[in-house]
Amino acid sequence: MKGNHLLFSLIVLIGSLLMSVTEAQAQDPKYGRMLEDLVDGKYERVLFRAIGFTEKENTKKHPEPYSYMARAYLKIHQSDDPELTESYPKALKESLKYCTKFIKKDKEMEYVPDQLEFIEELRYEAIAQADTEMDAEKYTRAKSLYNYLVKLDKSDPSAYLMLGLANYYGKATRDAEANWNTAIELMGSMTGRIAASEEIEFFREEPLTESMRNLLKTGIIRASEQLDADGKRTTAIELLESGLPLFEGERSFMVTYGSIIG
Repeated sequence: MKGNHLLFSLIVLIGSLLMSVTEAQAQDPKYGRMLEDLVDGKYERVLFRAIGFTEKENTKKHPEPYSYMARAYLKIHQSDDPELTESYPKALKESLKYCTKFIKKDKEMEYVPDQLEFIEELRYEAIAQADTEMDAEKYTRAKSLYNYLVKLDKSDPSAYLMLGLANYYGKATRDAEANWNTAIELMGSMTGRIAASEEIEFFREEPLTESMRNLLKTGIIRASEQLDADGKRTTAIELLESGLPLFEGERSFMVTYGSIIG
């Protein structure tokens, strides 16, 4: 068993090194020192170097410095070093801010595909924090995080659905309805519930990531149960019917579907 564990650890280490080498080869050589600092856990140094690139005329429009800032801030947010996390209390929001800038500046989608794993990790962290804010009834803070999720992927139905729920709890019902209509349209485009020939503003072709799928299912359940309790059955039913092709047969979803629709 000990030998197998050592072999597994060696394989993981080699894999990590190969990924770092691959990324180093793919990126612009002048950004190589930031990658080294990121791998070495020198996150503040990454920020210092990246900020310099974002302020220089010849590099401020390049996506990579913003990617490094986003990744460094996420590592700071996840750090076990209390001194570091206390120095950067808004590290998660900074990571989201710079990640959205990274995506926006990568107009040719040359660099984003290589960072999809990081973006998904960031999305998980944002979802967890937003859930904490929702439980604490801090809906303005939750809305800010869900807005960032929308910016990370404007065709993510789960982001619009939860933004709608935060708006609903915050008494911004008109905004909530608009958010839910967008989520319904996106789900419809994915499942064929909205015909492909129809002219729709929001459309999604890619499959949902794991975090999106989990959030969408729990979001539909939470929103529909709240709406049903508040006597707004029409919207509750529309959300559940839109989600049925995606979650049919999944127990938690079907329990709520059955209790509201029958």
